[in-house]
Amino acid sequence: MDNQINGNPTKTFFIEMITRDISIKDAILDLLDNSIDGANAINPNDYTGLYIDITVSNDGFKVKDNCGGFTLETAKKYAFRFGRPDEMVHNAGSIGRFGVGMKRALFKMGMNFEVESKTDNDHFQIDVDVSQWKNKKKTVTLDNDDEEQIEIDDWNFEYQLISLETVNLEENGTYIAVSNLKKEVSAIFSDPEFLVELENDIERFLNFSLEKGLIIRLNGKELKKRGVVLFNEQSKPYMYEGIIDGVTVRISAGLSHVGEPKASGWYIYCNDRLVVEENKYEETGWGTSNIPKWHPDYVMFKGVVFLDSEDTIKLPLTTTKKGIDTTSELYKKVLFFMREAMSSVLGFLKEVRKLGSEANDYRKMLGEQEANITVAVLKTANIDEERLFISPEIDLDTIADKKSHVRIAYNVDRELASKAKQHSECSSFKQLGEYTFEYYLKMEELTN
Repeated sequence: MDNQINGNPTKTFFIEMITRDISIKDAILDLLDNSIDGANAINPNDYTGLYIDITVSNDGFKVKDNCGGFTLETAKKYAFRFGRPDEMVHNAGSIGRFGVGMKRALFKMGMNFEVESKTDNDHFQIDVDVSQWKNKKKTVTLDNDDEEQIEIDDWNFEYQLISLETVNLEENGTYIAVSNLKKEVSAIFSDPEFLVELENDIERFLNFSLEKGLIIRLNGKELKKRGVVLFNEQSKPYMYEGIIDGVTVRISAGLSHVGEPKASGWYIYCNDRLVVEENKYEETGWGTSNIPKWHPDYVMFKGVVFLDSEDTIKLPLTTTKKGIDTTSELYKKVLFFMREAMSSVLGFLKEVRKLGSEANDYRKMLGEQEANITVAVLKTANIDEERLFISPEIDLDTIADKKSHVRIAYNVDRELASKAKQHSECSSFKQLGEYTFEYYLKMEELTN
């Protein structure tokens, strides 16, 4: 028809433009998210026995997992589509949402890539030369009187079945290799500092999966789960749990430590994936609706939001998974409770500020009473019906006493410490520390 305007996308847009919206580290995290989605399909609560091996060098990139793989049907209908079809069935608890992550990551890195997948029923491989694929065309016949034939972009990928010998996979899982790296990517992969930053990002953003027992290795080094210091032991954090627009929402906010001002602020998890961290800006309520802008006086504030849904499309994620869609109606409703939590906790911190010269000493004293728990434990903690933050007492006499004392800490072998505790008849390791110090003073006659 003469009144039609061509609105089809171009391959160049996907190869060269959409890849600019994501960093190399985030592209790698996107690929790891796919592996974790596979692990989640096996057992959402326990990833023990599952692994992801990542190899990064200036010659190429590889990621291999034993997280179940994806079927040939999934590859044909969904995995290699540019965008997620409406009819696609979402994996419960998945973090993948838009259907662009894997392709964007591969196009971001290099000009050749290979994807191999093995399941109980399928074992296949897809090899792509990006330059050849970019120029690949097919002829179609128009549905008109002349049956005119034209050439259009062929977006399809070709696969090969693997029926006898395993190529790269001994177990059900996925293997991805990118070669012929882009020059700038090869330079990044050659930088030792990049590997340190990538390791740090994986441990932070995928900590939940590490908590569930998943093993992630980067260039042979096994990465570690992180216990997070969250709230002061002498206070009760604000806690809320409910279902909003089909999404399970859990919010915790309270007092944390003062040692790292950067760590203050809001943390938001979507289906156990950290997407916002250390946020002190308007998007998490700071400086809006009677909430003050973040200030060093509020350094002890820490809030954690968990958003969970079996239907990922309901989560207010951005495509890079490094932010929240603040225009989302769901998020606007969640923000109400976040502001409520902030009003309560910041009200107490304003009272601390009134202590003047004693304020910093009081903050430090509270910082010595931290609860070392993981966010995974926080997510399953019991929540009372009342959304109350209960602050610790402000005791000036205790502050004065603390100023005349110092805290001594040291690490020793646990088995030897237990023997010493039993021999000295101390009831705790804290008491043992005090006992050994007093014993030293007595032996050296320093108390005279």
